[in-house]
Amino acid sequence: MVEKLGNVSEASRQSGVSRDTIYRHLKLVKQGGTDALKRQETPNIRHKNCVDMAIEKAVVQFSIEHPHLGQQKVAMKLTKALGIDISPNGVRSVWLRNNMNTTALRVEKSQSLQKSA
Repeated sequence: MVEKLGNVSEASRQSGVSRDTIYRHLKLVKQGGTDALKRQETPNIRHKNCVDMAIEKAVVQFSIEHPHLGQQKVAMKLTKALGIDISPNGVRSVWLRNNMNTTALRVEKSQSLQKSA
């Protein structure tokens, strides 16, 4: 749009984007081409406050073996049986990350793993 209008201020007004953003985009395009404007995804980053991978695997495995249990019971049974200290909200977070947050999804995942084995 800047090239077409020849004016950054006018392009800013018409597009509803700040001039600073337009200048940053122009700089990125100049440095790395149009691919530089694409978002750089980093899919394997784990946040500091996520549960440990070993705990997450244990929750997923237990939830697949017992798909009918809710987050409270899963947390309680993991704490008693395996000594894994996790809260019900922690279980829910693991389920959300692994697309297992409903009973139907857990049953479906359990059945698909049983069929493939």
